Amino acid sequence: MTAWPPARLGAVLLMAAVVHLGGAAVAQAQLGALVSPGRLHKTHASLEGVTNCLQCHSQGQQVAAAKCLTCHQPIATRIAAKKGVHRAVTTDCVTCHVEHAGADAELRPFDQQAFDHGRDAAYPLTGLHAKVAANCAACHKTRSFLTAQTGCASCHSDPHKGSLGAQCSACHSTAVAFAAATKGFDHSKAKFPLAGAHGKVGCESCHKNKQYKGVAFASCNSCHADPHKSKLGTGCASCHTETAWRTTKVDHARTAFPLRGKHASVECAKCHVKPAAVVKPRSDTCAACHTDPHRAIFKQDCGSCHTESSFRKGTFDHGATKFALADKHAGLACVACHKTARPAANDFRGLKTSCDSCHTDVHRGELGLSCEKCHSARTFAVPTFSHANPRPFFAGQHAKLTCAECHVSTMQPARTAASVPALRVGYATTPTACVSCHKDVHLGQLKATCETCHTVEPPKFAVAAFPHAGTRFPLTGKHVPLACEKCHKVETGAFPAGPGTARRLTGVGTTCVSCHEDIHRGQLDQACQSCHSSDTFALPRYTHKNARGLREFFTGRHATETCANCHKPLPGTAAGAKPVSAYKVPTTCTTCHTDVHRGALGAACETCHKP
Repeated sequence: MTAWPPARLGAVLLMAAVVHLGGAAVAQAQLGALVSPGRLHKTHASLEGVTNCLQCHSQGQQVAAAKCLTCHQPIATRIAAKKGVHRAVTTDCVTCHVEHAGADAELRPFDQQAFDHGRDAAYPLTGLHAKVAANCAACHKTRSFLTAQTGCASCHSDPHKGSLGAQCSACHSTAVAFAAATKGFDHSKAKFPLAGAHGKVGCESCHKNKQYKGVAFASCNSCHADPHKSKLGTGCASCHTETAWRTTKVDHARTAFPLRGKHASVECAKCHVKPAAVVKPRSDTCAACHTDPHRAIFKQDCGSCHTESSFRKGTFDHGATKFALADKHAGLACVACHKTARPAANDFRGLKTSCDSCHTDVHRGELGLSCEKCHSARTFAVPTFSHANPRPFFAGQHAKLTCAECHVSTMQPARTAASVPALRVGYATTPTACVSCHKDVHLGQLKATCETCHTVEPPKFAVAAFPHAGTRFPLTGKHVPLACEKCHKVETGAFPAGPGTARRLTGVGTTCVSCHEDIHRGQLDQACQSCHSSDTFALPRYTHKNARGLREFFTGRHATETCANCHKPLPGTAAGAKPVSAYKVPTTCTTCHTDVHRGALGAACETCHKP
């Protein structure tokens, strides 16, 4: 037989003694007090005693969460749904809820004032509800926080007795007191939105005895008394609006005088000096309301010329007169031509039809009075004008010019109306000489007329090809393709027309040295053409002029020598410059050859030697 440990043996003996002395019930209670670490909370008082330990405890283990959630099923449901305070619980219940701490100990340790009701209970406390957030018992009447309902009726009594349904938030909000909900009620959600003056009416004016449902509003007569005694029907909106109860519009189309055009914007009081129900204004003629500005000149009614769309612009058929209106004349107002002849009256008879009767002759009679020769009513500006004569003058570069570029002012300014352009040009007296428009860029060097060299066709009146053959220096050879400016330079100095800057055309030298540098440095005369030609300035082969007199000299080796062997460079040539050869060379032998006899035999080498 196994021996019991001393502590366990003592406990068994103690239990046996107690049972023997006081009975089983008393012994059980005393044993429970000895074994339990403390009293359970009063909500768990039914679980006191050693026989109930296994209700929460497992043998040899602590309290398991599964046993707690067996009794606390609503908490188990919220944990599974991950909602509320327990949405993120991953530990056993005893981590937060500690038992055996006394009958009045706190099993739910949390700060009620810091509790986030919107996050943890999914019911934010806003507006007036926020004031009771720190006092949980104000709404949670029972110990369990999960039994409270979110419906308004769970806390508030329904003063409407269910007549408006259970959705209180349709009219009330937590922002204001429930009794003041009428001040913020959005009537646009109702079947009768409040507009205009209706929005300023107190609720009790329509909702008698706080009746909010079933109020009649199908017609205006539901609330308003009919001052017309049903004479005008029940369609009040045809004359009245919600903006103001006073009459602001009338469906005049239902009357004998429908309002069209400008009449539609006239205030009622302009025509209805007295109430319409008392006096009916005349509407058979325009003169019944409007003053005749024509002083009875026209016998027909105003409607034959004027329309209701615009009293100022008429619809008179001007085509039936001697002056049909076309193009730009057609858009003019009547008073633009028919000026006021008498106070408050326009004269529509006897107007002249000539252009100068309305328009100022800006040419002051220079071109006659037949304006239609150049102008038209389509556009008073002259887009194109064809000059009769001379034709060649208006071609080329002249064809692109505007009238004003040639016809400059030749008249004194005249007084004109502010709207009339002050054109003062002499069309008939405009000269055609070139110098009347163009400056003489040659400053009087040429006596002939400009058209001798220039024409109007090329750009900038450029000279295409000047006939140089008729001058003192006809162009030949390589001179032919040269541009004019190669020889005719721009100079600043005295010219026939006076001092100035111009291209020199006359007085230009014709000698070669006028343009070309004398590379011979004056050794030869200036008659360059005696050796050179304009076909090619180079000398392919030179024949000495005195070759006949020096026949004996240009023989033998002398006949085959190059020019450079005899014509040596002149002394004094600048560094880097092309050397200039000496052309006047003596014919003595010692000029080129060294006298190996050192003068012993004299200077006449040809006596013994031949080239």
